[in-house]
Amino acid sequence: MNDLSRRRLEQGKQSLDEAQALLDAGMDTGFVLTNIYYAFYYPVLALLNRGEVPETMQSVTLGLFEQRYIKTGKIPQKYYDAVRRVFDIKPKCGGEKTPVSREELDSFMATAREFSGMVGHLPGT
Repeated sequence: MNDLSRRRLEQGKQSLDEAQALLDAGMDTGFVLTNIYYAFYYPVLALLNRGEVPETMQSVTLGLFEQRYIKTGKIPQKYYDAVRRVFDIKPKCGGEKTPVSREELDSFMATAREFSGMVGHLPGT
């Protein structure tokens, strides 16, 4: 694993820790979702930043992730489904209310934790 990939995985873990702290503090779900999104997004960047693909816009990055890792079966579909769902429902601007339950937030966080751990153990990351 190269240094950039390690940094990205660490950023993802930090985002997940921040999401948990916000959730525990009873903060707005929009803040929690944004951190959960980055808990997924940074490991995706770790996969794509193995020297093969430069960082790009988020939607392009997610498309590359789907093409290179989901459609090839290297990463299970459930992780792409989760990151897309969080990407689609996370607030795009400050102040938006996000209709998401505590159970769904907990599920996203567990899936993000699994995903980050898997990415850290894939060959070549």
